[in-house]
Amino acid sequence: MIKKNELIASIDIGSSKTKCLIAKLKNNQIEILGKSIVASKGITKGLVTNLHEANLTVRECLEIAEKQAGISLDNIIINAEFENISSNLLTEYKSVHGDQIEHEKDIQALIHIAVDEIVKNNKDKIILHIFSSNYKIDKKINVEDPVGFKANTFSADIHAILAECAALNNLKNIINSCELSVENYIFGTYALGLSFLNQEDLNEGVICIDFGKDKTSFIVFENTTVSYVGVIPYGSNQISKDLAKVLDIKMEVAEKIKVECGECILNENITDKIEYLPVHLFPDDDFRKISKTMVNTIINSRIEEILQLIYRKIKSYNLIDIKTKKIYLSGRGSNLIGLTNLVKRYFSQRTELVLQKKHDDQNLVNNLSQDFLVCYGIVKNYFYGFPSEVLPIKFKNTGFFSRLLSIFQK
Repeated sequence: MIKKNELIASIDIGSSKTKCLIAKLKNNQIEILGKSIVASKGITKGLVTNLHEANLTVRECLEIAEKQAGISLDNIIINAEFENISSNLLTEYKSVHGDQIEHEKDIQALIHIAVDEIVKNNKDKIILHIFSSNYKIDKKINVEDPVGFKANTFSADIHAILAECAALNNLKNIINSCELSVENYIFGTYALGLSFLNQEDLNEGVICIDFGKDKTSFIVFENTTVSYVGVIPYGSNQISKDLAKVLDIKMEVAEKIKVECGECILNENITDKIEYLPVHLFPDDDFRKISKTMVNTIINSRIEEILQLIYRKIKSYNLIDIKTKKIYLSGRGSNLIGLTNLVKRYFSQRTELVLQKKHDDQNLVNNLSQDFLVCYGIVKNYFYGFPSEVLPIKFKNTGFFSRLLSIFQK
């Protein structure tokens, strides 16, 4: 059994790549022992679509990391990120009848009430994370921590991140078939944010958008907690499909055009000169005379749709003033020319790529590429936790009520 303060392994099973990271905590610093990355097969939009191919992918990835680290793993934490990941937001109240609010008795009871309600209304789903924030005394006084205050009632905003049981079970079966146990699951974009965000970012509030191959996921951090998450079922691969369908070309040609010539923002300077795609992008026997404007119009349409869906989801909860927040972009789709400027139009002028962010963490500076950010965030969450997460990752593999009891007995 992997034990806290010894070592931990994380795996990020994506549609295009599968990554594994093995690390330990030494003098309160994370030391990378082994890492691996292989091409994914049998995985689409984070879901297992071919058990045999997915098993071979995961097995290969694990073996490379284990060999590098010089150890054999017993269990591992998995990135869980699917189209059906959802946020469940509610406010719970508890009466204390003028008494002093106690940590174990009162806050634990309030969280029990919230979890009971969430579980009752989501029988086919599993809670990945629960966060508490915005504590109020007697419905009007905001406090950071209600413990010790005397009140008639107190309340907290509870945010649960949910995933469908079937999707998690399929991932579990893949890991079990590799002779490993699942230590836990973690929402990938949450882990992504934890990998590189600093305290200033968390205090100020940020939005992280991850443009993956088959999906685009996002997370809102606000007031040092997680306010909202979501997954859009379109990624960079959908753009290639759009190009292939509209232009009547093969997928491999469409992918090449997207990567080498595609831009997200349309050129508003109208000229008489039409610029066409270069010949080398096409097979010798299948050249097409296609304008760059046509290509960029197709790309722009899909990206704008994705950004509109994200924007509407966030605004539907009136969570934050999006225009004032910092936006971080990551994932294979974030490399599209003009994406940063397009996001600035929809969200905030304070938009940048994760790759451009300056890091103090030497693991991010020296040892890890962008591919390993999710795995690294999982490791950081395991060793250091996250202040507003009331079900820390190290307790989730036990029974629910004993988990809660453990938290408040620390």
